[in-house]
Amino acid sequence: MRLAEVVEKLSAGQKSTVLRCAESCDILDLNTEVNPNVNPEVLTFLKAVSNPIRLQMLKLLKNTWLCVCLISKILEKDQTLISHHLRVLKESGLLEERREGKMRFYRANSEALRNYLELVMTEIV
Repeated sequence: MRLAEVVEKLSAGQKSTVLRCAESCDILDLNTEVNPNVNPEVLTFLKAVSNPIRLQMLKLLKNTWLCVCLISKILEKDQTLISHHLRVLKESGLLEERREGKMRFYRANSEALRNYLELVMTEIV
């Protein structure tokens, strides 16, 4: 949709003010296309990393493999809470998982992180 279409939906007073500003300030191009929709993958990524615990976990796991019990001790959080956050990160593709017998080890998926960051850049920069 174009800004001109949005301006048409404003109240008379708002419309008058915006049009006056567009003419005198020359900062609004009413022919500009606007699209507020955000790529669902970007939303998934941002929701995943917006939690402080998950962000700390990604930082811990950026260069090393760690198990739930070690992550739990480092962050001083309950293992069930850590497992929940690991599941969210894993479902988002942000973690790699390796099994050693009954143990599971996790590491940040750097390639997925880069891809998500590029998507974010495309959306908002």
